Amino acid sequence: MSALPPRQRLGHLVRSLAKYLPAQLDGLLEHARFKDGAEALQRLADPAHVDKALARMSPEEAGWLADLLTERWSWIAGVQLDPEVAIVVPEELWVGAEALRVPVWLAAVGLDEGFEAVWEGAVLPSPPASTATLLARPPQGKAPEVARLRAQVRASVKGQRCVLIAQAQVALRRPAVVVSDDRRRLLAQDHSGRPAVGCRLEIGPDVHVTGAGGLVELEVPAPPGVPLKLEGIPAGRIPGGNP
Repeated sequence: MSALPPRQRLGHLVRSLAKYLPAQLDGLLEHARFKDGAEALQRLADPAHVDKALARMSPEEAGWLADLLTERWSWIAGVQLDPEVAIVVPEELWVGAEALRVPVWLAAVGLDEGFEAVWEGAVLPSPPASTATLLARPPQGKAPEVARLRAQVRASVKGQRCVLIAQAQVALRRPAVVVSDDRRRLLAQDHSGRPAVGCRLEIGPDVHVTGAGGLVELEVPAPPGVPLKLEGIPAGRIPGGNP
C-alpha cells in the first residue's frame, strides 16, 4: 500500500491510470463499445477535474476509492505508478496564543532510498532533509488563514537523478466559543466563524464532542467561570465568574 496520504494517493493513482491504462488496453478504447470508458479516462487526465473531485472527498473516502481502483486496475493489467512525493501534514491545526511547531515529513513512491529535500514556506530553517518542522503562527484578524509548505526533492529513480516538487497547505484555526445566556448551549467555531464540527470541547473537567454546526447542548447550565478548551487550546471561560 502507498505511504502517501489518502487524497494524494488517489490523485497519484488517477494520474498514473490515465497515463498508462490506454496503452495497456492495446487499442480497445477505440472500439465504440468502450466509448464511455474512453471519455471517462479523458476526464481523469484533466488535473482541474481531478482536483475538484478530490477537494470534495474525505480522507476516508479517498483511501477507500484508491484501494478499489488499485484492485480493479490489477484485474486488467499491472499497476504502473510514476514516482511521486507528498508532504505528510495535518489538514488543519488549532492554534492558540503561541505558535505551534509540528513535525512534517515526506512520503514517497517509486524513489530510491536516500532522497532529501530543500524546504520552503512555513518551516523552520534546516539543512536539506526528508523531514522539517512546520511553524504554525496564530491567525490574525477574522479571515481564513493557511500555512503553505513546499519541498524541492532531490532523488533518484532506478539510479537516474531527478527533482520532484511537493506542496501542501494547512488551515490555521484559532478557537472561539460562543455561550448562550442560559449557559446551556455552546457554539464552537474558529476565528473566521467556521463551525468546529466533531471537535473536542472541554468545559472544565467535562469533555464533549461538538455536533452539527459546532454545537454542544448541556442538560444543566455550565458553572460560571469554568475554563473552556477547544481541541486542547484555551478558548476563554463560561461568562459570569471570576477568573
